Amino acid sequence: MNRRNFLKCAAVLGVSVTLGKTSAYANWLTNGKRNGFPQGMLLIDAHAHPDQFYYLGPEPKPQSWIDQFGDESSTLEEIKELGMQGSSFSAIGDTPSSPLTWDQVILQIEKVITLEGKGLVKIVRRHEDMPHGGPPEGFIPGAILSLEGATPLGGSTVLENLGILYECGVRLITPMHYKANDIGYVMTEIPSNGGGLTVIGQQMVERMMSLGMIVDVAHAYIDTLDGIAEIACIDGVPIIDSHTSLTHRENPYGTTRLRTFKEMEMVAETGGVVCTWPMEWYVDESHHRTSFLDWAKENLEIARRIGIEHVGLGTDGGGGIPESIDGYGSILDLPKLAEAMEKVGFKRRDIEAYMGGNLLRVIKKCIG
Repeated sequence: MNRRNFLKCAAVLGVSVTLGKTSAYANWLTNGKRNGFPQGMLLIDAHAHPDQFYYLGPEPKPQSWIDQFGDESSTLEEIKELGMQGSSFSAIGDTPSSPLTWDQVILQIEKVITLEGKGLVKIVRRHEDMPHGGPPEGFIPGAILSLEGATPLGGSTVLENLGILYECGVRLITPMHYKANDIGYVMTEIPSNGGGLTVIGQQMVERMMSLGMIVDVAHAYIDTLDGIAEIACIDGVPIIDSHTSLTHRENPYGTTRLRTFKEMEMVAETGGVVCTWPMEWYVDESHHRTSFLDWAKENLEIARRIGIEHVGLGTDGGGGIPESIDGYGSILDLPKLAEAMEKVGFKRRDIEAYMGGNLLRVIKKCIG
C-alpha cells in the first residue's frame, strides 16, 4: 500500500502519593473484584505486543516462531477478560539481526486498524478514546498504537513519515530498539563517540512532541536518554520508559536493559513515568528479582526515590521476555502484583496510580 492510499484508509477508519502501611484499605483486594481488581481501577499497559501482531508470516504462527520471538502473555482475549482499559499495541521496526522496511511497519499498523474496523479495539487517538471505570457490556479496550524502533522511518524522511504514522493513529514511539540508528544509541551497545542524541534524533523528538506523540526512551543509552530528557524539560512534555527494571550497578551499559536510579530520575524530572515489567533476573541471594514480592519491593524502592507518581506498568507482553518471575504467565496474573504491593506497604491510591493513573496523566498531557 502506498502512502497516499494508506493515509486515505487510515482517515476513513479513524472516523468509523503517599506511601505507607495500609489500614482502611486492608481488604480492598477482596471486595468487588473484577478478575482480581476492584471495579473502577484503571489498568494501562505501557508496552505490549498483544497476539504478537507484528508477525508478518502466514497464519497461524508456528510455535517455533513464538518460542524464538514472542510469547502469549498478552492477547486481546486476555486484555478483555482482565478489563484492561488501555494497552500498547506495538509494532516493531527491527529484529536482533536487521531492520524492517517501511512497508513492513505499515503492514503491522494495518493489522490494528483492521481490528478497530471490526469493532474489537478502539485506537487511542485522544485520551477520551480509552474507556474509564469498570468494563461495560460489550467492552472494547483502547489500543495505544505504538512503534518500537524507528529505523524504518529513515533519516531524511523521518519527519514526513512521523506525520504519516500520526495520521494512522500512532501515538507512542520508542526511537531505538535492538540496534543504534540515525536517532541515537542503545543500552546494550557501548558507543565509541559518546552516544548522545543525534541531530536527526533531536528533530524527531521535537516533532513527536509538537504532533502530540509520547516519546518512549526504553532501550536508549544514557547519553541519548539525557538528550531526550533535556528537550522534554525545555518543552514541558513528559516522557516514559515503557518497560524496564532497577539495577544498582553503576555502569551496566553494554550488557543489560535495566536502569539506574540516575536514569530513572531523568525521566521523572520531565514529569514522566518509569514502567516496570515482570522480567526475572538473579545475581545472588541478596540481589535478585524472581517473585511478585520482589517486583513489589522494587516498585517501593523506586517510588521512594523518584515518587510514586513517576512509576507505572509496562509488561512487554508478547515481546518474548527471556524469563518471567515465578507465577507470571500472562497479564491475568497482574492482580498478584497488586496483592504483593499492598503487602509491602502501598496504599490503594498508590496501586491505582501505578496500574494506570500515572500513565493516563502522561497520555492526557502528550496526546490530549
